[in-house]
Amino acid sequence: MTDAKFLTRCLQLANQARGRTYPNPMVGAVIVHRGKIIGEGYHKLAGGPHAEVEAIRSVKDQSLLALSTLYCSLEPCAHHGKTPPCCELITKHNISRVVIGSQDPNHNVDGKGIQHLRAHGIQVDFAMDSAPFEYLNKEFFINQTLLRPMVTLKWAQTKDGFIDRVRSTDTMERALQISGTSSMLLTHRLRSSVTGIIISAKTAVLDVPSLTVRSWHGPSPVPVIVVGNTYKPSISWLESLEVSPVIIANEPYEGFTTVIADSNDITFWLPKLLEYGIGHVLVEGGARLLTSFICENLDDEVLRYTGEMSIEKGVPAPIYDQFNKTTILDSDVYEHKY
Repeated sequence: MTDAKFLTRCLQLANQARGRTYPNPMVGAVIVHRGKIIGEGYHKLAGGPHAEVEAIRSVKDQSLLALSTLYCSLEPCAHHGKTPPCCELITKHNISRVVIGSQDPNHNVDGKGIQHLRAHGIQVDFAMDSAPFEYLNKEFFINQTLLRPMVTLKWAQTKDGFIDRVRSTDTMERALQISGTSSMLLTHRLRSSVTGIIISAKTAVLDVPSLTVRSWHGPSPVPVIVVGNTYKPSISWLESLEVSPVIIANEPYEGFTTVIADSNDITFWLPKLLEYGIGHVLVEGGARLLTSFICENLDDEVLRYTGEMSIEKGVPAPIYDQFNKTTILDSDVYEHKY
């Protein structure tokens, strides 16, 4: 139970850097001497000191380190990157015991840190349940093990199961406003936590969206526009976007980053987004694109808002029934699969 308490503190510390460490994981570290925390730290920014370094530096009496336990939410690194290996710093200070939340899936680490520590006589123990620590860095684990971005699907639907009216470029009607203010705020918070936002060219043409974080703080994600044969986003709209987009199309878009691919071949072009620093994508529409991701089992996280209105006919919402949490947001039913 004592180990669990200090590992929980590691999770709390790591979470303080959410959204600032990509492509690195969020990591928290705590140093404990005789049941008391004497140092703690977390990885604050990609390229900056790791959590273990911050924690060791924060200990006022460095002579206590050899008599202390280091708790870390993720296996300490054993390779030279932008910073030296944390394992070497730990052994340098003769820390006698290290407790790890989960093993690091990065091929440069992946057990090498544990091996290094044990080879230097350090006792290494693990959390009884690694799930909370893996969930903390779900994006990182997916990037490393599946070699693609994490995928979050999100849509709002009417009470009778439609995502929108049937619209065309002839009328250019505004999209149906289904969800309420709280749902909109949650969506913008979600946008601030991902690195890419995917929409179809049809959604781009009909909605002319800004794809920004407007009602929350944080950076706007990179727009990813999936272009098929029917709808083509205008150059003026692409140029108006706050963040320069990545376009998925079967021909180059001059002046814009383009991934040449069949728009329907998601498993081909999705992994390529990692090359542009996009490790977590939010798919916002339209219905056909969302359904395509579901059919490919690319549903790492799913959010669905169901509003009060009924419209009797329209564009059918994606069919999905794997939610594990349901709450009420104002008048909306909010369902979450994570």
